[in-house]
Amino acid sequence: MGGGESLDDFENLDDLGRELRERVGHEMRLEAEMAEQDAAAVELRRRRMADLAIELLSRGDTVTFIAGDRTIRGRLSYARGDIASVEAAVGRVDVHLPSGVILRVDERSTEGGTTPRAGSDTLRARLLEHELAGIDIEVWAPSHGIEVSGSIVAVGKDHLVVRDADDAEWALLFGDIAWVRER
Repeated sequence: MGGGESLDDFENLDDLGRELRERVGHEMRLEAEMAEQDAAAVELRRRRMADLAIELLSRGDTVTFIAGDRTIRGRLSYARGDIASVEAAVGRVDVHLPSGVILRVDERSTEGGTTPRAGSDTLRARLLEHELAGIDIEVWAPSHGIEVSGSIVAVGKDHLVVRDADDAEWALLFGDIAWVRER
């Protein structure tokens, strides 16, 4: 210690150094948090409804889909491409995500959900499965306020033909179908 420095000066310098390091560290942590929040916001902006459905399937949340004046509530059991399947009180319902349905998350799961699995990724593919299996279905088309139940006559490129109990045939565009339920 030459030049008139005292021990107190060195202690104050240590305190000053510690304070500067803590301040810089705090600013770096804040900057990193802001960058992380920005990245999360960008990722949310990139998502499609299908991506959200896969996330909710993985979490196991209880959801409600709303189309027109009808709702379907339950846990997702499947999500891929433009369809999501809900295990509802009325059975399994395949929801056509691009049809203008509204999705509401009702309850966050504390148990975890289901891993996404391979399968149909379009409404048309799911309807072809039902047709091949000979499964009767119920279709909800909210834009027209129409529910049609019956057997599948044909699955076209852009439409579905269903024969109802009165032997009438209904042709519905895929874009009008909010969901399909096995009967």
